Amino acid sequence: MRHAIRVVLAIALATGALAASAFAQPLDKRTFFTFSGPVSIPGVTLPAGKYLFRVVDPTVTGRVVQVMSDDGKKAYAMFFTLPAQRLEPADNPEVRFMETASTMPPAVKTWWYPGQRTGWEMIYPKEQARLLAEGVAEPILTTRAETVKPAETRAGDLERLGRGQETPVAREATPAPVAPTGVVQPGELAAPEMPIMEMLPQTGSSLPLVGLIGLLCLAGAASLRFFRTAR
Repeated sequence: MRHAIRVVLAIALATGALAASAFAQPLDKRTFFTFSGPVSIPGVTLPAGKYLFRVVDPTVTGRVVQVMSDDGKKAYAMFFTLPAQRLEPADNPEVRFMETASTMPPAVKTWWYPGQRTGWEMIYPKEQARLLAEGVAEPILTTRAETVKPAETRAGDLERLGRGQETPVAREATPAPVAPTGVVQPGELAAPEMPIMEMLPQTGSSLPLVGLIGLLCLAGAASLRFFRTAR
């Protein structure tokens, strides 16, 4: 009898730990970045301060990024990205800057999450990209069409704009892994919070949560069956 109870408790603890682990890793990759001066991101220039970066649609495309105040109460920007690949996983959360003219604030090129080789490369509206390209040594990811707002970069052909040249970019192509370049700004992982689940868009899939609940139910049923057999 005591052995059966121990087994039941062990299974309960294991399933509880599994559930806790699932919720301990925020799907939206929320990360804090503190900038000592103005910084450009698609659609806006942020003043110096601490900001929260997060993925808006982690269970859909995972390509929409939102930048908010450090308390998560004010949204500063929401924009589209393309996957970026690196040779080795990032050790720490970081953003990489493009080198801009001395008269312009540095512009964020990519955001990387620790332990992952895939990051997010910002898609800049054409109007903003044209201004940045005047002092940037590397091409900037933007749209071929004339765009002003980040929302306009959602669809359509893309290109890299730099030094008067425009190179087409396939939106769905898988980029080749490369060593990331640019000045590094380290970040800080935000503590996971339960409201994270409520902040996901309605189009987000609930299949992972359903699967977890099903696993817990199966574990509970197996524990009860074992307990009855032991009696």
